[in-house]
Parts: sequence; structure tokens; C-alpha cells
Amino acid sequence: MPWGPAWRRRVIRTITRLFPGGAPFVVPLLLRWAKARGDALLRGRGLVRGTSVAWPYAGRAWTVSEDVVRPGRGEVLVRIDSTAVSAGTERAYFARMPGSPAKFPFFPGYSAAGEIVAVGRGVAGLRRGDLVALQAEHGSLALAKAARVAAVPAGVSMEEAAFIQLGVIALQAVDRAALRPGEMAVVIGAGIIGQLIAQCVAANGHPVVSVARSDRRVTAALLQATRRVVLLDRDGLAAVEALDAPVTFEVSGAPQAIPLAIRCTGRGGRIVLAGSTRGMTREVDFGVLADKAITISGAHITRLEASAWPALATSFLELLAARRVQVAPLISARIHPLEAERFYRRLARQDDATIGAVFAWEELSPLERMRPITIAAPPDFTPLRRGRMTVLPISRRGSGQPSQTPRLRATRGQGEVA
Repeated sequence: MPWGPAWRRRVIRTITRLFPGGAPFVVPLLLRWAKARGDALLRGRGLVRGTSVAWPYAGRAWTVSEDVVRPGRGEVLVRIDSTAVSAGTERAYFARMPGSPAKFPFFPGYSAAGEIVAVGRGVAGLRRGDLVALQAEHGSLALAKAARVAAVPAGVSMEEAAFIQLGVIALQAVDRAALRPGEMAVVIGAGIIGQLIAQCVAANGHPVVSVARSDRRVTAALLQATRRVVLLDRDGLAAVEALDAPVTFEVSGAPQAIPLAIRCTGRGGRIVLAGSTRGMTREVDFGVLADKAITISGAHITRLEASAWPALATSFLELLAARRVQVAPLISARIHPLEAERFYRRLARQDDATIGAVFAWEELSPLERMRPITIAAPPDFTPLRRGRMTVLPISRRGSGQPSQTPRLRATRGQGEVA
């Protein structure tokens, strides 16, 4: 029978009736479900089912099932304990702010830590039970190349290790600056990346000054790492211009911060753009830029060579183990995975002061985090049928103890200034 407009409308109406509020997500979810089975058949591997966070469209976040292929040669399967939220990036993507390239549906997250539960052939130096940090989406399971996971040293918690990719972003920006002995650095922005860059610069023995709009995100860790914190709403632009910094890191992502970075950088200085600007920067005085002979360079993580990741990841974990960099005081929220939408809606508010946050995947029941399935296992449409974030059916089928009632637990960073 020909596939005409009437049939298309009928199918769309049927999907909408079956999945109110989730119709746009049906096809992408089916494609991911099918791709997992295609990979399993091609590679001769089994499947496991976990839980992940998905954004079907801007402003919505659901907790859905995610099927993952068991590891092949050179791969490991990691059961995730914690994933770190990159607050600025995920806020911009979730709210579809200018300069945010997210295409919906979108699966957020890129920094995680957990335990290896399966090892593929040809993997040396890693085994089941090892604790590792890696780049992964917000989910309870991750399949990764063995070369792209880093062993977590003793004394570093899973929450701390989950910030691995954020630490790599910070360290590669510091490397790009090529600081000379004794040079001072100014860091504009007191978000999670700004605070990590400030700590990494201080750990290398350089004096640091932080510039922030207000004291909302000033923490004890930032005060300890910096020589001074300049607050624009208290100290004004004159204090910024007086810094005359040889190196300035712009990490705020605010379009107006680039002219600010030019004003606080001294003659012959260097500006490193380590943030993703949300919007167009206007009114840049190129005459001042030329007169000062300032060099501007970008330090986005997408420019990082894959071969450089392991060394940077190991360096960041060693800084955490030595307590030369602290992330625990920066964690202002711990999120139950089933509370994803509530968290992201709070994060998207203009007055939100979140610095660092983590998804606590160990709060799910064991079978919600990981359970073996067959290729014939159907996709899970429960969140789509209800049109909202919901408890997964794994808990309702009697295949394990259900998760406890989710609670979004906000915590204040130690020493955080209100």
C-alpha cells in the first residue's frame, strides 16, 4: 500500500496517542535501540541494559533505559558510580542558549567515574573491579576504549574522580598558556572550569587572581588557591584594569568578558579563551588590542589530540590525590538520576549558583544500573507513554528492589560565600 500523506498522518496520530509528550523521541530511541542490536550482532557480543539521562527536546530531561554492547577487543565496560555536571555547558545546551550546538534529542554528560565490570580481549593493565575515570554520558553504564580510561588513585573518591574531563579541560588550557616562571595569571569566571584552572595554575606555583561578577560562587577552595578575588560588583572595572596581567584566562562564557579580558591584560600579554561564549561579542577595541600587542589563543577541548588525554587525565588525578586541587568543596548538588528534570530546570534559572554537581548512579537499584538482556528485549517506552520523567519499569516488574523515592539533595560547598 502506498505511503501517502494520509498514512503518515495516521501513524503520527497513533504515536502521539500512545506516547503523549514523547512522540518526537520515539524514532531516535528506536534507532539507538536498533543500533545497539546491530553492533551486538556484528561483533558477536551480548547486551546489558542500564539507565541514562536524555533530553528529548530543549527544556525537558527524562531518565530512560540504555542498552550497551559488552566489550570487545581493547574495550572495557564500566558501571558508573558518579557523573559530573558541567554546569555552564549543560545549562546552555538544555536551555538552547546562543552558541549551543546541541541537536535534540540529546544525551548530555562527558565526565564520569566507576568500576570496571567486564574487560575485552587484548586489554593489559586493567581488570574487573578496578576503579577508573573516563569520558562518558550521564548514565549507569559506559563502554570505553581501554586507552581512554584512567585508574583512580587511592584516596580519591568516585565523586572527585568523576570530574576527570573537566580537569583535562582545565589542564590543557593551562598548558596552552605556557606560563613562565613566576608569571601571574588572572582567571575571569568562577564557575567549575574557572575554579579548576585557578587551582591548577596555583598548583604549578604561579600567583593567581580570580575575577568574578559577585561572591555567589566564591568558595574556600578558590580563596585558598588565589592571591586575591576581584568582585566586579564591589571593586569595579578600575580594579580589573589595575591587574595588568601577563596571562588572562577567560572562562566565564559571557560575551562581554572578552573586552574585560583585554582591559585586565598587560602589554605583550596573552589571553587564553577556555570557555564557550554564549552569544556574540561586541564592542571589542581592536586599537587597544594592537597597542598592547596582546595575543589571543583558543583552548577548546575539541582541539586536544587523543594521544594527549591519558597524560592530562593522570596528572589531574594525581593533583586530586595530593590534595593540590580540590573538587569536593565545589559540589553544590548531588542528584538522584530520577530527579534529572527537576535539577536541570533549577540549573536553567538565571539566579542559579550551581558550581559543581554530580549524578549519584549508585542510588539506583543494582538491576536498574546494570542487567543482562537478550537481543530480543523490546525498547522501554515507559517515560514516553507518561510524557514525563518516571521510575523505570525495571523496578515494577519484580526484577529487583526498586529505587528509593528520589530526593534532590542540594549541598553547599565548604566555605561557600552566599
